[in-house]
Amino acid sequence: MAEEFYLERLIGDKGEHARAGRDFLRAKGFNGTHAKHFGVGFAPRSGDALVAHLQAKGFNPDEMTASGLAGQSSRGLYDRFRGRVVWPIRDITGDTVGFGARRIFEDDRIEAKYLNTSETPIYKKAQVLYGLDLAKKEVSRSHRVVVVEGYTDVIACHKAGFENVVATLGTALTPKHASLLRRIADTVVLLFDGDEAGQRAADRAIEVFFREPVDVKIAVLPGGKDPDDLLKDQGGAALFAETIAAAEDAMAFRFKRLE
Repeated sequence: MAEEFYLERLIGDKGEHARAGRDFLRAKGFNGTHAKHFGVGFAPRSGDALVAHLQAKGFNPDEMTASGLAGQSSRGLYDRFRGRVVWPIRDITGDTVGFGARRIFEDDRIEAKYLNTSETPIYKKAQVLYGLDLAKKEVSRSHRVVVVEGYTDVIACHKAGFENVVATLGTALTPKHASLLRRIADTVVLLFDGDEAGQRAADRAIEVFFREPVDVKIAVLPGGKDPDDLLKDQGGAALFAETIAAAEDAMAFRFKRLE
């Protein structure tokens, strides 16, 4: 119900705040069709719009706070996400279990670029991969899954025809992620930034996958670009496909790092 509310605010709200959300997505190359497909929405800036909507639908304060959609202060309930573009986080079955929210206003008092739903009884970030509900069909067909680092990277990849791409949710890959991927794919391609931080992240990810019977490969995009930026370039889709096809065996990657 919250997902539907946020989507309607993004698409149907004529106010300047929601327009800023649409402008942000357009700049990323996403339109209304993409927003509907991925359930992307906009959280109003008022601070209690979602709370009021859910109260009118019969939900009580305990349910709203337990879900991570609302917080409680001395002045009452308030919306957890305010003035941000929001992405629904779904489990592998397609059920929405949380949200990620992107900062778009300079005067947003919360400086963090992204906010995720806090851990709840149904949302455990160490067990959920963004986009897996939409990627599982192509993963099942190709027996390969590509893991990237962000929401917009996933959407950009799917939009460009690479529908077997998923992302972690502001956390490093965990053994539970590895176990989940092993059940649906024969090969896991880990796509990381080419800088030192990205290389260290690849090292940590390899450690996680050592105990899983799955073929792990490492791919690094050229020029220090992330998938979202690369796929905007002319010829970017072909270069992305070449990079994934040329992914290096994880052990070979590790040995090179140790040289």
